[in-house]
Amino acid sequence: MKRLTILSMVLLGIGLMLWAGYVALGGAYVDENGVLREPFPLLALGWFFVLAGVVSLAGSVGIAIIKRLRTPK
Repeated sequence: MKRLTILSMVLLGIGLMLWAGYVALGGAYVDENGVLREPFPLLALGWFFVLAGVVSLAGSVGIAIIKRLRTPK
């Protein structure tokens, strides 16, 4: 596998682990004082890593397609 593909898989894995951590902590809830308690950084960082992984994976696929089209048969 190419380095960019491995990087994108690692980024996607980190993002999914952050989302799993959000779910494991119970998500959002309202405490007895009426204050919303939520581990929001896990959601935001999860989205960041997943989107970065998708973009890098799309770039890796695009590079592979361009290389395949440029090579003579």
